Amino acid sequence: QQQAQQQQALQQQQQQQQAQQQQQQAQQQEQARREAAMQQALYESQLAAEEEEDARQYMAQQQAYAQQQAAYAQQVAAQQQAQGQGQAQAQAQAQQRAYQAQQQAQAQAQGQQGQQAQGQGQGGQRVQAHEVQYQQAKAKQAQRSQVMNQATLDDAVNLAEKGTLSMREGDYVEALTTYDKCLAIQLGHLGDQHPMVAHTVDLMGVALLRIGHAEEALETFEKALYIYEQGGGSGEGTPEWALVVMHVGQAYELEAENYQADGVSEAEAEAGVEALTDKAMELYERALSVFEGQVQGDEPDLDVANIAHCMGNVHNIRGEYMDAIRQYKYALENKIALMGEEHPSVGWTKNNIGNSFKGMYKLEEAVQWYAQALAATAPELGNDHPEVAHIHWNLALLYHTKGEVDASKRKLKWTSRWPFKWFGSRIQDRAAHEGDDFEKMDRHLHHAFDVFIKRLGEEHVSTMRATEAVMSLRELSRD
Repeated sequence: QQQAQQQQALQQQQQQQQAQQQQQQAQQQEQARREAAMQQALYESQLAAEEEEDARQYMAQQQAYAQQQAAYAQQVAAQQQAQGQGQAQAQAQAQQRAYQAQQQAQAQAQGQQGQQAQGQGQGGQRVQAHEVQYQQAKAKQAQRSQVMNQATLDDAVNLAEKGTLSMREGDYVEALTTYDKCLAIQLGHLGDQHPMVAHTVDLMGVALLRIGHAEEALETFEKALYIYEQGGGSGEGTPEWALVVMHVGQAYELEAENYQADGVSEAEAEAGVEALTDKAMELYERALSVFEGQVQGDEPDLDVANIAHCMGNVHNIRGEYMDAIRQYKYALENKIALMGEEHPSVGWTKNNIGNSFKGMYKLEEAVQWYAQALAATAPELGNDHPEVAHIHWNLALLYHTKGEVDASKRKLKWTSRWPFKWFGSRIQDRAAHEGDDFEKMDRHLHHAFDVFIKRLGEEHVSTMRATEAVMSLRELSRD
């Protein structure tokens, strides 16, 4: 009897296990079915973009038809209540016109429905899936709006400070996202014409500049200018307004620096760059006139120093290196007086002075300025900061130029003798990339590339330039 009971218990246990396995299989199948349905719905929602518009038009037509029916009913009631033959005739005529308009609208709707019937019949489920997705997104947006409405202006201030910290650390995309959250709170409390809103919009434009999106940054700065000029602050001519004007100039400067001249002549390309730099310089001069009006005597001013730095950038792009150095050194003198030698902003001006000397092929002077720039920026920002990586990129370009210059001085008259006259160009390229200068170029280039790819992403213009240089270097090494 005990054996029978044990056997029965074992059978029951086996049945329970089978039931659990069947339940698990059913759950897995249901989960797979749901995932497949979700993927199918997503796929079909993408195909339903045009059909969604058709459905909306259909709903609009139905609504218009309902309104016409309501108007018709009101007119009938008015006719029944009307007194006098003349009024009754007028009501009858109005009724007849409304009825004819109703019939015409209904005929048009039916014609369009007939054209859409087949597509809507096949895409009804797709429209439904898209509607579900739309409602989910709408609910998510409503939830986000509710959270933003519950946030206070103190929360907005904290977000702005967090965004500024992200900018300083080189996390430009994170900063842009944080500023966007700050802006949503400010709009809910202050409206869209407040100076705090304009300031946050301006900060978003600066983040877009760092990301490399000059056109989007320009549009953002123009929004900030509009707020200031429409009364969000004291209006045009204030230091806040002038700061945004300077940033607009920086957007044009970035466009000039990255100007693409595909399919145009060299003269046309130079004209394009000149037009952009002229616009940038004009804006810098407008901002400078405001900042100088705020300065008492000969005291140093950071805004004036930043404008001088920007003007130096324009001269550098144009190849006017001595004018650039003059502006940079004026900016450097003021920055050092206000912030000391070891501030990253001081280091960045020293970096640009190095760029000017490199442009004049005064490479030893350029190396010294780049070294000073690294000494001022790396300890404060860290070696993996994008701004520090740009100094390494400039050093890589310098050692590449230095290798070419030295190689041209070491021709040794071998290019006219066989076999060098056939392979002279390739050998000269190798001669320009050998020795200590080549090793320094390689080290600085790969440092810049690693930071750019990690911190700025593959699509940033600095990353693309560094990638092209690394690939060229590898090809040369293989040869």
